[in-house]
Amino acid sequence: MKKFITKNLSTLVLIITCYFLLSISNSLKETSKYNSDLRTCAKMKAFMNDKESSEIFKQRAAAKVRVPVRIIGDYCKKLTQQNLF
Repeated sequence: MKKFITKNLSTLVLIITCYFLLSISNSLKETSKYNSDLRTCAKMKAFMNDKESSEIFKQRAAAKVRVPVRIIGDYCKKLTQQNLF
């Protein structure tokens, strides 16, 4: 076992490094999706006072976030509550 580890040490280190890089990459993807959804919800909420603009931005937000229009309000509410510490 000792010979195997000494001969393949560089390969083992490379595998471990790739694993951590993949893990970091997945974490960054999730974070960017969360931030994008949060920005979309904020934009939708900014136009809530105007009825015409509100419906348009609701539909755009639902399409971008990939959530049905009827539950986009609840989705944004949960998303903003997660952001509170």
